[in-house]
Amino acid sequence: MKRVILALAIAVGLCACGEAKQLDQDAHQLQQQQDALSASIKKIQVYSKASPKAHPDFTQLGQVQGYCFNIPNSTSGQVVHGDGLKAAAYRKYGDQVDAIVSTTIWFVSDDDSAVAEPYTENGYFECAGTAVHYNALAEK
Repeated sequence: MKRVILALAIAVGLCACGEAKQLDQDAHQLQQQQDALSASIKKIQVYSKASPKAHPDFTQLGQVQGYCFNIPNSTSGQVVHGDGLKAAAYRKYGDQVDAIVSTTIWFVSDDDSAVAEPYTENGYFECAGTAVHYNALAEK
């Protein structure tokens, strides 16, 4: 009986180690994906104007919308329960997004009442714009 219990304990221990190893591999893979996403998002430029600076030749990919804090290209205070504007653009259009133009921002109240001034009620900011891809400059 002792041998059976010992064998069972060893088997359970081996299974737990296998599950822990799988969890570590999953966490490592998730971290790699997050690092790649962060690196790609950092490259995306955000402009309030209709065209990006120094890139007159671009293709519009389409509209994107995400969460913001104070301004569409804010790096601090991002709302954690959804994508920021750059992340939303990347998830929708992938590596082809070089910039987001024509950005707008608005306050969304968590309450049913109308908000006269942001920060006076609970809520958050959303922003939107048009994702664009820079076309390669034609050589003359």
